[in-house]
Amino acid sequence: MDEGRYVPHQVAWLLVEGGRLDVLRAEAGEGDWNCGEALAGELARRGEVDAALEIYGAFAPPGRWSLAAEKIIAALETSRGVDETIAFLRPYVAAGDPSAVHRLASLLGRHGRVDEAIELLRPSLDDWWSAETLVQATAGQGRDEDVIAELEALVAAVERQPGISTACTSTACTSKACTSKACTSNAPECLATVLQRQGRSDEAIALLRRVRGNHGQHLAELLRDCGRESDLRELVAGGGPDNAAHCLAELLERQNRAAEAVEVLRAVAGSGGTNEAIALTTLLQRHGRVDEAVDVLLAAIRAEAATEVGTTLTLWTMLIEEGRAEEALGHLDELEHEFGIDDVRHNRILLLTECGRREEALDRLRARPEAGHHFDLQAATRLLDELGRADEAIALLRPRATEHFVGGDLAELLLRRGDVDEAMAVLHGREPLVLWSTPAA
Repeated sequence: MDEGRYVPHQVAWLLVEGGRLDVLRAEAGEGDWNCGEALAGELARRGEVDAALEIYGAFAPPGRWSLAAEKIIAALETSRGVDETIAFLRPYVAAGDPSAVHRLASLLGRHGRVDEAIELLRPSLDDWWSAETLVQATAGQGRDEDVIAELEALVAAVERQPGISTACTSTACTSKACTSKACTSNAPECLATVLQRQGRSDEAIALLRRVRGNHGQHLAELLRDCGRESDLRELVAGGGPDNAAHCLAELLERQNRAAEAVEVLRAVAGSGGTNEAIALTTLLQRHGRVDEAVDVLLAAIRAEAATEVGTTLTLWTMLIEEGRAEEALGHLDELEHEFGIDDVRHNRILLLTECGRREEALDRLRARPEAGHHFDLQAATRLLDELGRADEAIALLRPRATEHFVGGDLAELLLRRGDVDEAMAVLHGREPLVLWSTPAA
């Protein structure tokens, strides 16, 4: 099958809901994974595990890891048991596939075969994924001392590494470009996690403070979880990692000291960016201080000249949740007037819809200069469908049915009214989706 013409996920699941497994089987037979996944999932739900495994197997080529292999593992573990699941994984592990190695280690850990899990992971423990898998696979298995010994050896190797870059000479390194082992290794964090779950939090904190590398965020989380307020305040005051203030605020909120948590975040929101403003407003909203949250977000939006999607969308979402969508429209009017930006981030349609003003939203979509853009077309058809005017939505899409995404939307509407044959014909007639192109020589 042309990889650019797969049946969309939502269409495949509509075929399941409509009982059209025959169509799914035909498409899966042509190599369509979305249809194969939906068909096998439905067969497994019905208890036809052998048939489901056969479908998944067609999409799981030997020696190459795939999503189908993940599905087979889940089906085998629940229906056939651990031994058959291990047997399936072994060839992938023998081929050196890292995903298979970590899936097998996790499986062994879940079934109490911890010695095998440790032995499997030991050769690759200097890889962050393997170290993390070791910690997860051995949790609650009574083997923490063995895990600590493995991780201590890794930490010692990191500390002995010659030529540590200047960016890594302190535990506060936050360089994204740094490739030193001290920065890329997660062994200290994994060791701290195991020490913490053993009740040895002081040792875990001391370790992260001692070892060079980019472990500041984990340290802040550990201090929060251990209730170390004074240490967190010291980390924040010293210009610690980005999450230090957030961790301090979370600790204070857990202690029912929300007012203090707000002040901590307010201090960093004033000099920070979008993330800090959003964190503060989320906290304020949780404690019923919505008007203050609105003021914070509006100040942040104005400081960014209404160019950041995250801040504006957070404001609209919050006001919608609070039943104040009309107020959000008023703020949108002000921002458009103030910054001369037409329909800030195209959110007017969302707000009009939330206010129940769908006809007005439709009129605005039709009047927009970019009304022919797929996203506007999609919004218009969704509104028509919500208004019970599916025939108009279909008529709007039909002239552009060969366009990849438009054809997918049209097929979904056709399926919802039971026109399976026409829907599949539309999908087969679409232009392929080109994800990338190769420049001409």
